[in-house]
Amino acid sequence: MLRSKWFFHPLFVFIFSIIALGTSLFIYISSYIKVNDAFRDFVVKHNIAGKALFDSQTWVMILITSILVALIITGLAIIFVYYQKMINLYRRQQNFINGFTHELKTPVASLQLLIDTFIKHELSREQQLKYLGFMHVDTKRISDNVNQILNLANIEEKKHLENLHARDVSEVIEEFIENNKLTYNANIINLKKVDDKIFLPINSNLFDMMLMNILTNALRYNESEKKVVNINIKKVDNTLIIAIKDNGIGILKSELKKVFKKFYQIGASVKGTGLGLYLVANIVRLHDGKINIISDGLGFGSTVLLKFTLRK
Repeated sequence: MLRSKWFFHPLFVFIFSIIALGTSLFIYISSYIKVNDAFRDFVVKHNIAGKALFDSQTWVMILITSILVALIITGLAIIFVYYQKMINLYRRQQNFINGFTHELKTPVASLQLLIDTFIKHELSREQQLKYLGFMHVDTKRISDNVNQILNLANIEEKKHLENLHARDVSEVIEEFIENNKLTYNANIINLKKVDDKIFLPINSNLFDMMLMNILTNALRYNESEKKVVNINIKKVDNTLIIAIKDNGIGILKSELKKVFKKFYQIGASVKGTGLGLYLVANIVRLHDGKINIISDGLGFGSTVLLKFTLRK
């Protein structure tokens, strides 16, 4: 059974097809040249005026045959590459389904447990508020994941472009951190900003979603005792630069460009949906910006660099 699977593997079939085509072309050309040489000798030996028969015809036929075989090989290569992309997309979609299921299952189970606690026990007002706070966090987590999926199509189709308003970037980020204190309660988020106001045309909802995804990743993939995120805002000429640096687990250099792909997740992790950084990249592009991630490898944290061109 294993041998059969190995024999019919697309990579093996593709390599075997290329070898078979190359061998066929070589045999065909060799035999054609031999026949042509024999024909040439026959014509010369019998003094037949056959110059027109073999001056250019032989090499034209060889050229045409070679082009046809090259086209076949190219077609096979395109089919193989397309097949590999489809396999990778299928795997990423499976990771997305697993991750999204996990992201929904965990808060739902937590909510169910808390509701059972309310039903079975008499709780003081202090305990009620404590558990209600937990429930608020869980419902917000579910809401964020659902909104992420619902907003995906609109973001890809650039339907938010008409809702851009000039706002001071430092003020927007300060408001976001203040409004999400409960979410990032025990973690340290430092904001270093410039003294002058820097205005950028932004969609506030999308900008908040972008910050939420970046900070969530920075804290989720972090095994430090004290999870710290430093946000540095600066202006260089007519460019606004926002650097978001964490002390998390870091990213391998081979993965840095892949993390912005749709459904892509590093390794076999079921954390997240594989859409976070893909959404971030699309939101940045909607604001005419560029995004890049810098990391020296595992254990060295990572830095997300956002660059926006400032226009008068």
